[in-house]
Amino acid sequence: MKNERKEKLRLLIVFCLLLVCLSCSLSNEKVGQGQQSNDFGSLNALQYSDSLPKLTAEQQSAFDALNSIQRQGKHLYSTFSGIHHECFAPDTTFVISQSELLVALEILLERYYTNIDVEQRDKLANESVLAQEEYLVVECSRNSNEIMNDKSKNIPNSGSWILPEILGRRDVIIEW
Repeated sequence: MKNERKEKLRLLIVFCLLLVCLSCSLSNEKVGQGQQSNDFGSLNALQYSDSLPKLTAEQQSAFDALNSIQRQGKHLYSTFSGIHHECFAPDTTFVISQSELLVALEILLERYYTNIDVEQRDKLANESVLAQEEYLVVECSRNSNEIMNDKSKNIPNSGSWILPEILGRRDVIIEW
């Protein structure tokens, strides 16, 4: 009876070791094929790549322009889509068109991104608005008395703007 138990225990241990070895070898194959098991960005991309439609060239160009703006200053940045953002006074939400966002970005770039030459700022602003036709803006203001110039239809540009869920891929935050 004891020998039978010992034999069953040995078989169970051998079986578990085989499972562990097999699991490790499969994991190493995936890493060898270019998937990094500890890279959160690649895991996130893998998770969403199947569920989101492929970007058009225009949409990819818009994201590239937003990335370029983000790298060259500190007043516009992207985050993961749909995460919680601290908004101390969510005063207003409104929808703006591409052309209205273009005006806002032109003002932002002119005001805070003087390190970029004028032609490049215009190009980045024009390309960055092409991802969608309209954008939801959540305004978190510190002082909402500041208003853009006349051509912007009096859209406030103070505090922070959160543009959530752009193409379901990212949120964009603008710090005025």
